[in-house]
Amino acid sequence: MKFLSLFTRLGLLALGFILVAIVNDDSVWSKTTESSPSTSGLADSLLNEWGLGLMVLGLLMAMAMMGAAYLVRDERMENLLWEFGGEEE
Repeated sequence: MKFLSLFTRLGLLALGFILVAIVNDDSVWSKTTESSPSTSGLADSLLNEWGLGLMVLGLLMAMAMMGAAYLVRDERMENLLWEFGGEEE
């Protein structure tokens, strides 16, 4: 198990080095574009091209938040009695 963990960490480190090398490459940044991006173009693409994906992502995030709220609840008897002001019988 320790070998697998070490192998995974080394793989992630190598992936990080590769990504940094690719992003820092001159050919990536030397290309010029005819039009600069605008906020209205971003809004248009998010609402028209990525609308379904954003809805699915929002649903997944909402489900994760509801699950986290459920898991955080503490339902031990002494906490329930203190919360509702009851007496232990």
